[in-house]
Amino acid sequence: MQEVFKYRVGLRFGLITGLLYAILLFLRYRIFDSNPVSFGVCTAVSYLIILLLYSFAGIAQKKELGGYGEMKDIFQAIFIAILIAEMAYVIFNFIYLKYIDPSFWDIYRSRSLLYYHSVNLTDAQIDQIMKNLKDVDKETRPFGLLKGYGFAVVVDSIFGLIVAAVLKKRKPVVAGTFEEVKS
Repeated sequence: MQEVFKYRVGLRFGLITGLLYAILLFLRYRIFDSNPVSFGVCTAVSYLIILLLYSFAGIAQKKELGGYGEMKDIFQAIFIAILIAEMAYVIFNFIYLKYIDPSFWDIYRSRSLLYYHSVNLTDAQIDQIMKNLKDVDKETRPFGLLKGYGFAVVVDSIFGLIVAAVLKKRKPVVAGTFEEVKS
């Protein structure tokens, strides 16, 4: 049996997930930025899609291992995919918000303010929400993105560990014993 490159699944799913992440971010910033509700829903749905792709990486790794796999082997593929996808998130956000549309957060804040007035929130509620939105662009500056990268890797890895624990399946010891006897 030919030995395969053990990082192949993680790299493949990392690149696929990273590319999809960039596309979903682009759509979020260009189409779903009209109000905070659509922006939030797009953010949540996008993240669920990304988590689903991490699960598919684990499933593909298990399949690559012949339907059996230890938790560490399955998690390894998921973790590599997480590292690559979250780095794509950081790079895309940096480029998009620094060079392509540097005024995005200012425009988003003004659209959000109009939206909150249209749904008849009180001035105190609007002030609190806008106060929270005031510093969001700091999170998309280089230091904020790197800090967010670390946090996202940790959170996604917890999810990855759960998926790996669910998918793990050891080879039956009995089957290996019978094969040795036949030889």
